Amino acid sequence: MKIFLIVLLSILVFILVVFALYLLIGYITFRFAMSRNGKFKKGIELKSKIALSKQPEISDYFADFEKITIQSNEDLKLYGFYKNNDKDKLALLVHGYGGSHYDTYSYAKIFEERGYDILAVDLRAHGESEGDYLTMGLYEHYDVIKWIEKMLELKRNYKIVLFGVSMGASTVCMTLGENLPNNVICAIEDCGYDNANNEFKHVYSKTKFIKLFYRIFYNYTLKSRGIDLKKIDAVEKLKKSKLPIFFIHGEKDDFVPTAMVYNLYDAVPKSRRDIYIAKDATHTKSIDVSEKEYKRRLDRFLTKYCV
Repeated sequence: MKIFLIVLLSILVFILVVFALYLLIGYITFRFAMSRNGKFKKGIELKSKIALSKQPEISDYFADFEKITIQSNEDLKLYGFYKNNDKDKLALLVHGYGGSHYDTYSYAKIFEERGYDILAVDLRAHGESEGDYLTMGLYEHYDVIKWIEKMLELKRNYKIVLFGVSMGASTVCMTLGENLPNNVICAIEDCGYDNANNEFKHVYSKTKFIKLFYRIFYNYTLKSRGIDLKKIDAVEKLKKSKLPIFFIHGEKDDFVPTAMVYNLYDAVPKSRRDIYIAKDATHTKSIDVSEKEYKRRLDRFLTKYCV
């Protein structure tokens, strides 16, 4: 009888240890990937801050912008940076994972040169906006809708172009799948992923623990936060949209694989889509590698669909 109890107790202790280890790994991987202060996100933020310190013209440019706020559906205070150029067109710019409104500098200048007012936002858990964790576009795309509503309170006749890069690009694609006001006339996405699950699996594939760690990460994110990464699907959202969209991707993007852009592209009818694959460009670098062609293709799209 004693032996039986010892064996039973040992099994129970083993199960508890395994469960505790499972929760610990899930917590650590979630914080690493999706927490505001996660190591991976902080690493990208640091690179952005270093780049910003070397380009004071970026801070100078945004110094003229008005800081405005909205409340998310979860009551988070989110910040945007608005420049009113007394135009009837607005470019709403959405940065990527680990970034901030400062990362939209090059795109803001392009749109301003083309006669747009500018709104560059800080996504939840980024920049000055509140939030303990990000959701890869799941909640963020509802935040974009809140921003659209906010801007139409300022100018009800705005013609709005949505622009996003990386995670911001996927967020924009997901936004298009919702019931938007007619003021939103088109969108541009630069190097967005097709599905959050696909993207994280790709990132985790760079480690030898992909199968075990990713499964734990996925399940922990689902159970603890209610976030099903498989359902953060920009492709499915685009299928519901009726708006024109321009897809941009770097030919040598190994962070968000270039193949993903074709999945997004194929979700939109030929009559209202365009695509540009920038030769030799890595992630988010299409505009740097081929600025002249980038602008030419953008102008062609805007002329055809948006203005």
